[in-house]
Amino acid sequence: MKFDLVAGTTALYLDPVYYDYEYRGRLSDVRFYTDHYLRHADAAAPVLELGVGSGRIALKAVRKGANVLGLDLSTDMLDRCEEGRLKLPKASRDRLRLVQGDMRAFNFEQRFPLISCPFNAFMHLYTNEDAERCLTQIRRHLAPDGLFLLDVLMPDLDYLNRPAFKTFAGVRFKHPRYDCHFTYAEQTAYDAVTQLNQIKLLYDRTDPLESGPPSYVVELSHRYFFPAELLALLHGNGFQVRHRFGDFEGGSLDAQCESQVLVCGLT
Repeated sequence: MKFDLVAGTTALYLDPVYYDYEYRGRLSDVRFYTDHYLRHADAAAPVLELGVGSGRIALKAVRKGANVLGLDLSTDMLDRCEEGRLKLPKASRDRLRLVQGDMRAFNFEQRFPLISCPFNAFMHLYTNEDAERCLTQIRRHLAPDGLFLLDVLMPDLDYLNRPAFKTFAGVRFKHPRYDCHFTYAEQTAYDAVTQLNQIKLLYDRTDPLESGPPSYVVELSHRYFFPAELLALLHGNGFQVRHRFGDFEGGSLDAQCESQVLVCGLT
């Protein structure tokens, strides 16, 4: 089973307008990360957010007083975040700095009181080598008493073991960029050896064609981490998991949870 990991890493992030529309109702993680940003960093020592994207979390946190340095691989998402930064009150704009880069290889020559990797961004680390390179950089940049926060999806075996590339219908919606209606459907294929899941998001237009595409496909790749595996990976790379939750309100982790939310320090 051959996955297109380039498309799976980039395609979802080429249209930040649609991305922000799609995840506009996802707020619990924004509250979780913002609360930690405000408690653990200040003007002299910002938060480092890996995978800052369009600023879904960072912009709200900065508006409330946080100081954030955001790293992302996607220039499209960073451009969108910069648009949001310029809309902040003038007094807040300098508290958000954006850098294009790879979370497996960065060097800011400073240490941070808090480093975060929100909204499943860690799942774009498709091999153990990728994950360990990222964790090495985080360890080098984290203050001795600092915190590393991340969340990844809990593996749902019923979902992952669906028939490969069978189409599952979704909803009809009005696209925010094209101002017309599309139907949404999804296909997935999971490789149990590599723990990679390839997702194809299928969009078909239902309105008369005046502008925009009649249909298009977006690919998304995720590497799944099982709970005990993630604990071992973190421990083996110099981190101690201080708290592990099943949601962003501090709930217990169990098999029915959607996310694994971890608060880590250095060992």
